[in-house]
Amino acid sequence: MSDEPYPSERPSDSNRTTRSDGASATSGNQGGYDPYQPTQPYQGGYAAYQPAQPYQGGYAAYQSSYQVLEGEKAAQLALIFGIVGFFAAGIVLGPLAIWQSTKAERLGARATAGKILGWIVTVINVLAVLGFIVFFTVIIAGLGASAGLGS
Repeated sequence: MSDEPYPSERPSDSNRTTRSDGASATSGNQGGYDPYQPTQPYQGGYAAYQPAQPYQGGYAAYQSSYQVLEGEKAAQLALIFGIVGFFAAGIVLGPLAIWQSTKAERLGARATAGKILGWIVTVINVLAVLGFIVFFTVIIAGLGASAGLGS
């Protein structure tokens, strides 16, 4: 089987005209090229493949798969620590979320949510601990003062 077009699709010589620059064009074809002749030979295949250039912005787009996986894992852990820290052991999980988000950013992954949640949880829990200390100090001082009044 040949790559020739069917006879009904083959341009006839009666439809050809000669342009002023000497090239022939099929009538009705305004571009001045023959649609049946390829303009350039196909140069595909693996030899023509050019890999994409890495992103030159803030985060590297192409890294080794180990670094990418470790960065994503650290970002996920930071987010989990930040969320769980609101409900339990926030004084421990808040700093862990900050640490994991810093590690993730060092490896090229975005971990902004984990870092923000970690800071919020840490600040809330530090304020809660300070509040308990002040509360119990006031109670102990009140009990001591009331015990001294009864004598």
